[in-house]
Amino acid sequence: MHLLAPANPKELADRLQWFKTPEALKLAKEKRVEFGIEIKGVLEEIKKTPPIFWGVHLPVEFATEWYYGKEKRQSLIDRAKRASALKPDYAIMHGIDFIWPSFPQDDLQRYLNRVDPREVFALLEANIELIKTLKEFLPLKIENGCLVDLYFEKNRFLPHTSLHLGAQKLDDLLYFQQKTGVDIVFDLEHLTLTLNFLNRQKNYQNVPITKIKASTAKELEIAKIYGFKLKKGSYPYLEKKATVEDKIREYQTKYYHVCGNTQEFQGNKILSHGPIELNDRTFRQNLQAILVQKPEWIVSESTNPDSGPEWNYLRPNENEISFRNLCRILLEEL
Repeated sequence: MHLLAPANPKELADRLQWFKTPEALKLAKEKRVEFGIEIKGVLEEIKKTPPIFWGVHLPVEFATEWYYGKEKRQSLIDRAKRASALKPDYAIMHGIDFIWPSFPQDDLQRYLNRVDPREVFALLEANIELIKTLKEFLPLKIENGCLVDLYFEKNRFLPHTSLHLGAQKLDDLLYFQQKTGVDIVFDLEHLTLTLNFLNRQKNYQNVPITKIKASTAKELEIAKIYGFKLKKGSYPYLEKKATVEDKIREYQTKYYHVCGNTQEFQGNKILSHGPIELNDRTFRQNLQAILVQKPEWIVSESTNPDSGPEWNYLRPNENEISFRNLCRILLEEL
């Protein structure tokens, strides 16, 4: 198994030092875990192949820009091809997201689905097309995105979310895998937050569940693909509650992103990509379920305070602390 650290191209030399810490050296010696880097950020800044197992995370908006900006499509593909020339061990893509105007932050309509089946199927088919195109020259994997996302204004995230419907949100991951043969990367945080919304837990207890009483054949097909109830003008929901462990068992993938938080915000505090703590029972429980799948790699994805003013409460080297904590936890759990 590989344990990976996240890095932008300028952080590569620093991240390589993490693998020489006492926890990492002990993990390598006792559990035969190897290390690697997942590079995020501007593709053009990756100048040479890292001297280690590595993957590249395409920009989060890559697929959405490709879908809505037809005049940009070839340019985006060319950028991905330049990254492929460096021979990454894998590449990750988020799915296409719908773009629609924002509702006020206190208006529950921000969680309503605003698209009809025709629009959904067009987006799903486009996502399949893009996956197939990228697979021609990249060792592509697809990552689950979050069904709800934080508001972003004046260069900072706000403690409010809205529906973020698109591709690769829940069980449609299996649909894309069936259609294209692509592997799935399971992001623990994204799935946790998606299930919080669909199960009406944590920050979403005040979002109503209005039962969808009648559906067309196309709406039923979409609900089957996504794994949750979905109809234009209604709030998406799960008919039967699901857990993170349920989905880990169902997807049976070998590739994971992990961090420590279980909600996007608490009060006015942004918690996204939170630290991995040694005494976090929920994290350990989820990690144990992941380890049952005998993963090929896991990426530690906790953030640092330099990610933005929203995270100024974190310690200066929070992501390194989380990586070292994960090493210590794996020494106990493997």
